[in-house]
This record gives sequence, C-alpha cells and structure tokens, in this order.
Amino acid sequence: MNSRTKSRCVLALVTGSVLAMVLLLTPSLSPATETVEKNTHWSKWKALDKGYLARRKVPAKMDQPVTQRRLKRVQERLQKVQRLQKRLLKKQANHRDIAGLDRRLAKLDRRINRLASRANRLSRRNRARTLWFRTTMAGLHGVSVNDLADELGRRPEQVRRLATRGRLTLTNRGNPVSWYFDESADMILFAAQIYDSFYTDENAYRFQLGGKHNQPMAETGNDPTAFTGDETPFLDTLTFEEEPDMNFSTWAVKSEPDADYWFWDYLYGGYKDSIKVNLAVPHPADSGPARLRIRLRGWTDLEAGDEHQVFAELNGIPVGSPLVWDGFEEAVLVADFDQNLLDPSGDNTLILRNIYSPGTHPGQFLDDIELDYNRLPVAVNNQLWLHDTAEGVQTVTGFTHDDIMVIESPAGRAVIRNDARIEPDGTGGYSVTFESGGNTDFLVADKDAMASPTVELYHRSRLRNRRNMADYLIIAPRDFTGTAEALAAVRRNTFGRVKIAWLEDIYNDFGYGLEEPSAITRFMRFVHRAWQVSPTVVVLIGKGSLDHKDRMGYGDSFLPTLMTDTPWALAASDDRLLGGNGDAPYVIGRLPITNDDEGIAYVEKLAAYESAPSGDERYQALLVADNPDKGGDFHANADALADRLTNSLGFDWAEKLYHPLDAVRETFIQSGTWEVGYVSYDGHGSHGQIGDGSERFLTAADADALQNTTLPVFTALTCAAGDFTQPGSRSLAGALVLNPSGGAIVSLAPTGLSLDTDVQVLDNAFVDALFHGYAIGDAIQHAKVQTQGEIGGFMQRIYSVVGEPLVNAR
Repeated sequence: MNSRTKSRCVLALVTGSVLAMVLLLTPSLSPATETVEKNTHWSKWKALDKGYLARRKVPAKMDQPVTQRRLKRVQERLQKVQRLQKRLLKKQANHRDIAGLDRRLAKLDRRINRLASRANRLSRRNRARTLWFRTTMAGLHGVSVNDLADELGRRPEQVRRLATRGRLTLTNRGNPVSWYFDESADMILFAAQIYDSFYTDENAYRFQLGGKHNQPMAETGNDPTAFTGDETPFLDTLTFEEEPDMNFSTWAVKSEPDADYWFWDYLYGGYKDSIKVNLAVPHPADSGPARLRIRLRGWTDLEAGDEHQVFAELNGIPVGSPLVWDGFEEAVLVADFDQNLLDPSGDNTLILRNIYSPGTHPGQFLDDIELDYNRLPVAVNNQLWLHDTAEGVQTVTGFTHDDIMVIESPAGRAVIRNDARIEPDGTGGYSVTFESGGNTDFLVADKDAMASPTVELYHRSRLRNRRNMADYLIIAPRDFTGTAEALAAVRRNTFGRVKIAWLEDIYNDFGYGLEEPSAITRFMRFVHRAWQVSPTVVVLIGKGSLDHKDRMGYGDSFLPTLMTDTPWALAASDDRLLGGNGDAPYVIGRLPITNDDEGIAYVEKLAAYESAPSGDERYQALLVADNPDKGGDFHANADALADRLTNSLGFDWAEKLYHPLDAVRETFIQSGTWEVGYVSYDGHGSHGQIGDGSERFLTAADADALQNTTLPVFTALTCAAGDFTQPGSRSLAGALVLNPSGGAIVSLAPTGLSLDTDVQVLDNAFVDALFHGYAIGDAIQHAKVQTQGEIGGFMQRIYSVVGEPLVNAR
C-alpha cells in the first residue's frame, strides 16, 4: 500500500455477493437516460433461414427508380429539356419549317444524351466497391450475388463477371481470405473464424470488387476417391467461458490495465466452497490423452504465504493436482487425464473446490476453461472443422443432406475438394470421404448449414489523408451526429479548423472493422504523426462502459475507453486511450451522453453560457468539505483554497459548507446554493455521489434536479465522481454537466480512487491556471505538467474533464 494516506472512498466494485465482504457498496444510482435508436438509415430486420436475422444499410434514394437517383440539378435540367421537346413535337404538325424543327430536335437529343452521360458518370463515381461482412460464429458463410449487387448499387452481372474472373478481394485483419464463387447457387462463399476479445465477439471481413489480394479458392478434379476411409479422431480444443451479469472486478486486476476483469464464477472460503460447471464435449473418442486448463485468479490477499488452493473433479473423479498460489495473480490449473473419463453422451460435470485453513476465507475467481481432447469426425449441426488431420483417407459422418462441401486449409489458401466421395451412411444420413496429406485442417459443411453474415456498406473516409488539418477534433459515433455537428458549428466560430472523425470510420480504417478501443489509439498516433496540422484539442462524445460487450443489457457503451492501473483498482483513462502508454499531447474532454438529444441540449447550454456576460457571480465560490479523518484534513484543505481564491485569484468571497458543522446535504441540494462561478468539493465520494453511504451530500439524482441559472465550474477532489464507465448509471460529474436546466457547465473529476495529499498539489496548480485565464482543459493539462514527479502518475491519468474542455471560468 502506498505510504501516503488514502482517502476513505466509497467505491461500487460489484462482483456478485463477494465484494460486499470486502468493500462498502454505494446505494442504488440513477439510471442513464434511454439510448438512441440505432436503426437510422438501416433496413428493417429480415428473417433468414436457420433462425438468422439480417439487415442492411440503405444507400440514398435506393427506393427510387434508377433514373431518379441522379443529382437533383441534373434531373431538373433533363425534365426541362424533355418538356421543351414535347412542346415542339406538339407544334410540329402545323410548323412549315420541318427541316428546321428536325435540326432543333436533333440538337435537343444531343443535349439530352450529354446530360444523361454526365449523370451516369456521376452515378458510377458514387457506386461502392467495398463492403463489410460481419460474423459471430465459425464455419461456412455465404452472400448471394444479388444481395452484393444491391448493397453496392451495381448490376448483378458486374459482380458475377468479376467473381468468374477471380477479381474479388476478401481480407480479415489485413490478411487475404480465400473465397469461392458457387455458380449454381450464385453465391460468394467463405470460411469464417471466431473472433472473441474482451470488447467484441464480432469478426469483420472486408469485401472488395477488384483489389490486389484476390484469393479465389482453387479446385481439385471431380473424380471421387475410390479408397475406403477411416473415421480417424483428431485433436480438438474447446473453450468454455461465461460472463454473467454483474460478475466483474476491476480491483482484482489492479496492476494489469489490459486484463479481462469479467469472470464466470467465484469461490469464497467458508461461504461458497465449490463451483459446478457443465461441459458439453461432442463426440469424444473412447480413449486417448486429454488435458484441462482452468484459468483462475485470486481475489483476496489476506494471509501470509500461499493463500489459494483449488482442485478439480471431472465426473466425480479428481483430475490433476491441487493448484497453489498467492495474492491477486492469475493461475492455471492443468490436469492431464485419459479421456475415457469423458461421458460418451457429451454431458460432463466439472467441480472446483477450494482448500483453506479454519478461520480463513480465501477467494478465487473462475475465468475460463479449455479442453484438449481426441474428437470423432462426426458433424454437429451439419458442419465440422477438423484440425491437423492425420495422413490417410478420412471419413466424416453426421450429415442430413448430400450437398456437402469439403474445404482444405479453410483458414489459409483454401482448396475445394471436388474429389470427395459423398454417400449414404446407412442410417438415413450421409458421409463424406476424402484424402488428407496430414497435418491439414478441413472444413466439411452441408450447404444448408451455411450462415449469412451481416453485410454493411463501407463508408470511405479521409482519415488517412495526410493533408488533413485540424486544430479541434471531435470523435463521435454516428448515433450522435446532431451533437457532433452542433458542437463543431459552435467551435468553428471561435477556433478555426474543426474536424469530426466518426467512430465507425476509425474502427474501419484503423481497426480492420473490429470494434476495439485500440483502433482509436492507433488513429490518434497516426493523426499526431502524419496529419499536416495535428489537433491540440480532442473531444470524445458518448458514454463508455466497463461492459462494452453489453453483457448486462444496458446498451450504454457508445465510445469505449482504456483502463489504467492504480494502487486499488483499474480506472478509466481517456489520456491512455488517446496517448497509449505515453502522455496524450492533447487537451481532452468527454461528453458522456447516451442519446443525441441530451448532447444537443448540452451544446445549447454551452453556447448560452459563452454568450452571456460575465457577472459578479463568476467571482464567487462555494467550497464544500467532508469531516476530517484519516483520509485527509478536508476542512484545512478548503480553508487554504479559500485563502488562495480570495487573496490571489480575484474572488470576492468563498462561502464554506463544512460537515458536520453545517447542514451540508440540506443546503447543497438547493438550486440557489449553486448560483456561483466555482464549486469545489473535498472529501469522500463514489461515482454516483459525494459523501459516504450515510452522508450522501449530493447524488446524481440530486444533480439532475438542480435548476440554477448561473453555471459554475465544478471540481471533485474525491474518488470516482467522474467515472463514466459504470454500466447503467451516470456519474455525479456527468449528471451535473448534462443537466440541461442547471448543474455545472463543466467539471474536473477523477474516474477512480484518489489520494487526498496528491490531489491538493494537483488542484493548487489547476486553480492557479484556471483563474489566470486558462480554459479548463488547458488548466488541467498545465497542472499535470507542473506536478509531474510530485504526485503519483496514476493521479494524472484519472483526473479528466467532463464536458467541453475549452470552457473558461470567466
């Protein structure tokens, strides 16, 4: 533990019922506002075969006839010429100069043809060449040529011709992927692989007409093998992992900022001494070596020596040796066994038990389980991916239809094995037999089991253009287009070059289409290194969440963040998101909105604040302090700040509100109390309130209800009051800033637990800069530079601006 005294902070770290034994929990928090409807510019969901759903982005004017998709100006000119032509034709019968009329009509025809040709050229420029295929499972996938043509705005014949010539490109994370044009089905087929990270379980394949990395699948001859095949087992690896509601812990991984902090289950000595897990293991061979790898992590560190001891039982039989380790480290229990222990039905039970001394209560998390075993070549749901097959003739059974494809090396330079022999298996199904050269993967799939990827149009962006220039950069998902464009309009009036980078374009151009925060980090590195003018200010629009995969169903992670390590738990850090492991050379702010309406309302609030004259209230302050204790002498801190404000920084007065000397909550929740230019709180707090669970000086719900007309700058010298990552709830600082009728105009607040001694040093440098004319973002950036080496590095990473960072206090 750090030798400096830690503030006694109330932190909501939820992991089932476990953490109630470890830390105090916050009371229930106000829910975040409803999310934005995400179906804008999308077609309706359409039911496909095998229980799949699909939808597509609808290009502009796709509901209109082709002739009406031209540019409006060209369309109007064509209509005008056609009306003139009709009038001339009507007069033709009575016109004596037939030759002259013919000349005029010929001239008009040439003009129509020129306009039509120009419209067609413009239309061709707007036709797309690139799509994204998004998948969530491994196996055979396919998209019809008609659907591709429809998405791309092209004729099916064009797509079909390119496919026949092998001039299509499919890539995954920049690597070529083999594809096959099935002429009989008129479809493009490919083998998708699983992608499962902490942030997303959706894989992304980039499809392009033409391109440089064409990799159509080769084909063998059509003569079926005459050899008799064997049903030879192959080594398969299964991964079992569940991430149930609320089972996360950021403090168990406090020193690992990129760790997976969502867990499957837990053990707790004396309270929960076993975990029972059902393992579905399809078609195990009768015997052979098998191995379990069980990933665990300690979540207590209470006893001297090795505190944790866990052993495993499979189907009632102990396997492996007990695993012994200490502290919060990750540990892997490896158990080798003969797989005759596996149930032939595929239903197996794994039980984990902990061992501990009387009177002790060690705790362990279960993260995931891997099983290596010898698997029989029997299809499941009419598909089977065989790994490292042995040399010889292989037979695969378990198919219900005879339209079966065999793809050799499906994850590499794939080959369609037309020489496979398909025949009835004698039990009402079908089998397929083919030759294997050894150490080769095969995907064997009934075409009826083929899945359909979600198909999206690729929006070409200019983010990689090195001529880009921006002084002020906004990063936002397209869900928040209204907010981003409104903020850009306000800042262009005063700041010059303002650019919006859409989050989806960043994912596509810097993350291979994968929804990972690392794409944002790579984008900002490119911007800093390559753009002609790199921004000094970056504003992030959208709430982030610890639950970016939406395991809990709140759907409130719109713009992710990265975590940073602290002495007690991981905490969100937009400095790390934009700067990687180095310092982010930007003034940074975040608007943690969950819908466009509240974002637009904030921009209107910002514009009104900046256009209003600066009154006397801007030179008045309110300083609120918790009672002194081991966490810090908060009254003395506030007294020192009051002297600094009134003696050095031009304040007329600084009112003090001290617990328990004053009725803090009763006064603080009154709107009239907030009619000042600056509000500071020093003391204990959590992400949704200030004060501990019994004090509750101000909650997020209280902040939502304020109706003050003067909008102060708010600083939270406490713990986690700016933490925008809690699923389904809003931080106190976020509630104050996003209140459209009052609250604060902007806030400086931490995303994690804070040291009071360090924050006093940081705050002194911050207020000196803020009230000497710096904008709030500039002031905190200046303060971080000034205090580097004087305070913990994590403190600089967790204090951030909630709101627009160029707000001035006066």
